[in-house]
Amino acid sequence: MLNTKLNQLTVLALGFVTTSVFAQSTPGSITNLSGGVPGSGAIQTSQNSGVPASESKEAGPLARAWSIKPRIGLTETLTDNAAINRAQGNREGDLITQLSPGIRIEGQSARLKAYLDYTLNAQMYAKSDHSRTQNSLNSFATLEAVDNWVFVDANARIAQQSISAFGAQSPGTGTVNANSTETRTFGLTPSMRGQLGGVVDYSLRYNQSTTRSDANRVANIDVSEWAGQLKGSTPFRNLQWSADASTQNVNYSTGRQTDASRFTGQLTYAITPQFRILGSGGREENNYASMDQQGKTTHGYGFEWNPTERTQLSAFKERRFFGDGHNISLSHRFPMSSIRFTDTRDVSVLPNQFASQGYGSLYDVIAAQYAGLPEPARTAAIQSFFLTHPTLDPNAQVTSSFLASRATIQRRQQLALVFLGARNSITFLVNRNLSQSTLAAATTTDDFSRASEIRQEGFIINYSHQISSLSTLNALLSRQESTGIGSNSLRTSTNQYQLNLATKLGTKTTGSLSLRHTESDGTVSFKENALIGTVIYTY
Repeated sequence: MLNTKLNQLTVLALGFVTTSVFAQSTPGSITNLSGGVPGSGAIQTSQNSGVPASESKEAGPLARAWSIKPRIGLTETLTDNAAINRAQGNREGDLITQLSPGIRIEGQSARLKAYLDYTLNAQMYAKSDHSRTQNSLNSFATLEAVDNWVFVDANARIAQQSISAFGAQSPGTGTVNANSTETRTFGLTPSMRGQLGGVVDYSLRYNQSTTRSDANRVANIDVSEWAGQLKGSTPFRNLQWSADASTQNVNYSTGRQTDASRFTGQLTYAITPQFRILGSGGREENNYASMDQQGKTTHGYGFEWNPTERTQLSAFKERRFFGDGHNISLSHRFPMSSIRFTDTRDVSVLPNQFASQGYGSLYDVIAAQYAGLPEPARTAAIQSFFLTHPTLDPNAQVTSSFLASRATIQRRQQLALVFLGARNSITFLVNRNLSQSTLAAATTTDDFSRASEIRQEGFIINYSHQISSLSTLNALLSRQESTGIGSNSLRTSTNQYQLNLATKLGTKTTGSLSLRHTESDGTVSFKENALIGTVIYTY
């Protein structure tokens, strides 16, 4: 049953992204229903099934351009510690050959906007029998199925994921690590929106997602959710209202299912065109903490301030069944730099690595820096940035998340700073996550069986210097630490240092040479040094 359902969702999500590109030709507008204002009342599932709001949604001649770029990559890694789970005095070096065919598809037509990036990594080891293949996929799309009424969002992601926060964290994709597993998530969200009597806006959506992992001790997760919203104006010109309702069912393969529902009413008053205040009240019910449904009233307040097109600040605080939840967001774009800060506390029912389905927070910061450029120059500038900064992954997480088999309360804080100069650039990312298992436990064993709270902190600093029009030198320093609150023995810290030289070898060929040093201490200890050479040809 589970395999059949997974296969069906795989076909729907991937087939939707790839085949719809050639099937749509009817004029219309691109619309994304995945967003919402803080405190809108929908249950947070830590998954965004739409297209990032930072991307342009305007249809027209430029919006109809599609980019399809196959590629092939070859990476040779000479390491002195290929299998990091071995004892320190027993480590063994190896030469790892990785062949990586891939494809990237992105663009939009009159009714469809989609993005797909897939890589198959075939890894061969010269001295051991660890040869294997790994998949990497990040894909999402929005289709306007019926003109300005019915929409369909689809997303799919495959990634290598840490099983435990306290286990060894892989220095690279070729590292043999028993604490790493391939995890897949697929989602489909049909929705509709329109107006009632020309005065009330309505929206209704259904989300079905599934998450699977190759690790036997990690639960498979199926989530289904209904969410609806009504909103309109009042006789007072600056006062608007909205009502949100949602219901969610989560099924864990190794534990019991959970059910949750919410209803929230919200008022928004515009003091000025740039500054609005918000207030909400409602009720929620769930069986997270017990076998029976438990209900609690909710209330919250906040504001939104957009003084200029370069600056956005919003904050919302809400009294929930677990205490105080909040959503704080700040972003500002300077002429040659950008800053973005987010701080949220909410319930999470999905694995942490899928908390940001889409391009990734670093991509959003870089995209904001080039917001003043017209298309297609803006997209070209963003792609050029990541091409010349191979040590930076637009979807990378500062701290490696872990797989939980239960609902948790999570507080996530992230700060991103980017400084761009004529030849030098600095990227700084810092992250702090606090996960609490105050909710119903699952029957399977995970990190919350060893610690009721888990704190993860980390940062990434990347310095880039453009040596010439063809070559760039990159230096990266990263650190992450995971600690089990209340447990003196559960702590793992990992530091990585990397120096990279990237250059353009031809019109369609790039190459890079990297030196990497990684050291881990605490619950798991290891050291690794590696020399890495990569050549990528894009067709």
